[in-house]
Order: sequence, then structure tokens, then C-alpha cells
Amino acid sequence: MKLAIATALAAFSLAGSALAEVTVTATLDSAQANQAKFIAADAVWNCSGATCVAAIAPDTAQGVSGCRDLAKKMGRISSYATESRTLDSKGLERCNAAALAPTTTASR
Repeated sequence: MKLAIATALAAFSLAGSALAEVTVTATLDSAQANQAKFIAADAVWNCSGATCVAAIAPDTAQGVSGCRDLAKKMGRISSYATESRTLDSKGLERCNAAALAPTTTASR
């Protein structure tokens, strides 16, 4: 019985750490004129200049899909990282495929 309880507690502990929330920091290709606060990839993002930070980011915000959600709102991203993981160039390429197209004004 004690072994079953210990095993269950160990499994619960491991599951909890897999769902831990971490900080995600992104650097935008272009600095923004205004500060922004919004939700993307199930995280609350605070952006100022060229830096966006999600102080408490769930698993859904920590990889390429989270980067894509941010790129949809803020444009191209040059770096995307947590304390333990940084997207490589291939990950950033997949992320930026969802980036907002720059707005242009046609002249006549």
C-alpha cells in the first residue's frame, strides 16, 4: 500500500512539473511605438519596443505554436525563448510564416 501511494505521488509530482508555467521572451524584428498587453497562446503578453514577455506562460506558449500566435499579432520575431529553450532558425522560420505582413501604402 505504501509503495502504491509513493508511486502515485511521484507520478503526480512529475506531471505537475511538465505543466509548469515559465517566462517566455520574444524579440520582434521591428520595435513597436506603443506598449501592448494582450493574450496569445494562452499567455498574457506585455510588449514594449521590440521586446515581448509572457511572465507566466503555459506549455502552449513555449514552442513554435506559441511563437506563431504571437507573430500573428505582432509581426516577425527574431528570437523566442524560455529559461531553458530557445527556438532555432528552423523554428523561427516556421513561426514567422504566420507573421503579419507589413502594411504598405500605395501611392498614385
